[in-house]
Amino acid sequence: MIRSLCIASLCIAASAALACVLGTGSAQAQDCSGAPIYFNGELAEVEGELTVKSGKGCVFGLNGIPGALRETVISQKPKSGRAGVDGLKPYYVSKPGYQGSDEFAYTFIGMSQYGGPMRITVKRKVTVVP
Repeated sequence: MIRSLCIASLCIAASAALACVLGTGSAQAQDCSGAPIYFNGELAEVEGELTVKSGKGCVFGLNGIPGALRETVISQKPKSGRAGVDGLKPYYVSKPGYQGSDEFAYTFIGMSQYGGPMRITVKRKVTVVP
């Protein structure tokens, strides 16, 4: 039996473990870019790189999560930019005029489609460019 878990716009199916892809959305492509982040299961800690223009930002979309997402929290605040949550969607905005590195993390918390806990933490290593 094949199940799929999906956050953002891409899904991958797997038979034994759930596979997921995290991407960016709702920001103009030239303002924010990063490769998809893959993870397996309902309890995961993953990281990925992100490039953001100075003073611009990204919203990280949620699509097709099988289960109940209860909340999204910023689990590590950025050193330079600003991160938050709008509804259940995390976002990051770089500080205007800043160039360099930053990092932050967000965590999706809820119940999996099988009734167990779901806790997925995504750490983003950000490069802010002019």
